[in-house]
Amino acid sequence: SAIQKLARGLVKMMKSMCVLARRADFSREQFQAYYEDHHAPLGVQHFPFARYVRNHLLDAPEIGFDTISEFWAEDISALGALMEGPVGELLGEDERRFMDQSKIAPAGSAEQVLSSGVVDGERYAVLINWPGSNPPAFLAQWAAKVASRVAGVSLDITTPWRQPAFPAQAILWAPNKFVLADIPKDFAARIIRVRRIETNPQVLTQAYLS
Repeated sequence: SAIQKLARGLVKMMKSMCVLARRADFSREQFQAYYEDHHAPLGVQHFPFARYVRNHLLDAPEIGFDTISEFWAEDISALGALMEGPVGELLGEDERRFMDQSKIAPAGSAEQVLSSGVVDGERYAVLINWPGSNPPAFLAQWAAKVASRVAGVSLDITTPWRQPAFPAQAILWAPNKFVLADIPKDFAARIIRVRRIETNPQVLTQAYLS
């Protein structure tokens, strides 16, 4: 079926994430508006994304970044290779117009979609850290408990690629904060409200091939 084909395709997809911060002379609102109106369309034009999501922070003004971006591709390393050439120069030039490049923190992600049904709009990101490097067993148990309550829950286990390090060892995404009770005390967890915006996958294909 079409759904089975889609599921098989998502399994093959690779994912990366990045936190991004505004330049000192930009407000958060100005940064996020420039990102949506100029930078995201530029990235869509030059990168073969399979999916592309921006999560613009709506609170936590002191946290040190303004947007968490998610990127899916059949080959994440191919995106990195593009950044080493003229495309990277073009995107880097645009980053300097509104972004503090010293605060860019990318990471690879092992994504687990725990309950389907995510849509654009407000949702919550739980930034999670724990002692040591390996995810504790109760992380999966707690995430599954959250997903049993509501649709649109996913979990990203992250691997930082360089300094500065990605600010969370894992992110749990959920559509509302009321399902986020009973966060294990072993976690250092921070709940952040974001506005999720995803580029239509058909737009991604058409923009890149044009």
